[in-house]
Amino acid sequence: MSPQIMSNDELAFFCLTENATIRDVIENLDASRIKVAFIVNSAGQILATATDGDVRRGLLKNHNLEDSALVIAHETFVSATVGDSHVDLDRLLRESGISHIPILDASGRLISLYPGAREARKTQLPNAVVIMAGGLGRRLRPMTDTTPKPMLPIAGKPMVEHIIENLRLEGFSDVILSIGYLGQQIEDYFGDGTDLGVTISYVSEDQPLGTGGSLSLLRRRFAEPLVVMNGDVLMRAKICDMLDYHKRHGAEVTVGVKVLDTQIPFGVVTLDGGQITSMEEKPTYRDYVNTGVYVIEPTVLEEIPPNQRFDMPDLISPRLGTNRALAFPLHETWMDLGRPDDLDQAQRSFNGDNK
Repeated sequence: MSPQIMSNDELAFFCLTENATIRDVIENLDASRIKVAFIVNSAGQILATATDGDVRRGLLKNHNLEDSALVIAHETFVSATVGDSHVDLDRLLRESGISHIPILDASGRLISLYPGAREARKTQLPNAVVIMAGGLGRRLRPMTDTTPKPMLPIAGKPMVEHIIENLRLEGFSDVILSIGYLGQQIEDYFGDGTDLGVTISYVSEDQPLGTGGSLSLLRRRFAEPLVVMNGDVLMRAKICDMLDYHKRHGAEVTVGVKVLDTQIPFGVVTLDGGQITSMEEKPTYRDYVNTGVYVIEPTVLEEIPPNQRFDMPDLISPRLGTNRALAFPLHETWMDLGRPDDLDQAQRSFNGDNK
């Protein structure tokens, strides 16, 4: 029995035109959830495919979001034809490792997608997640005078509760909250995590230890890479994808980074003394900003001095310029909730999602 042919409207949801940009690919992948976008010509024939991994590699190569999607896409891809049996299609899925097989007619036109019988992700991942929730939240005063920053509400819930819920949905169940300022409020609210379907334990800073110093307080041995993230970060990226990337590349520390393009609203003049050497009209500069999400090998924790201030850059600096420290680009929505304006934006975002 052959796969059922899909309607043009159904297929259009997964397809992009030849003029699509990298930004269009990102929006398509976020909406379709099948982790592959098909770039087709006017006749419906597939020209190339683009995946989430292709987008991240393209960003690392400094491609702009408005560049053609074809610069990151693959013209060679796995496909099947009308008439292929389910047995053959399932075998092709297993051998290729892809999630969906495009079904083509004799002219190469896309007519259907075959998802097959996919294995569900394990309900519980073995990796522990440390959430840094001990900051003073100075930029959010007076709101943080009596409430720790991770407990400030977004859409009726503390921001850190949204983080924990998203982790649980991905399969993480071992959560460690690093608390400090007004930390008892956090512990009283979450307890052992039973109400959220996870196990929560705590480490407490008696004094501020920086962005990484509290990791020295962990009194456990870890057999798997550790996920570390700030308690004031909301994002749609999947941590498990970052974890897979870290393990696949054999890194010791992987840092989630976000592309930040800044356009200068004026013409920029470069000088050598009084001589003009170049002029550029409204240039755009690209930077990668630290998102506050990390994957760390357990052996690296031994380098953190006990009960001393220690920041995450101190851990990464000795590994700069090597494959021991890698970046994982996040193209998905990411919000750092460090200022009142950030909280307002997050509230608007959740209100829009809930309409």
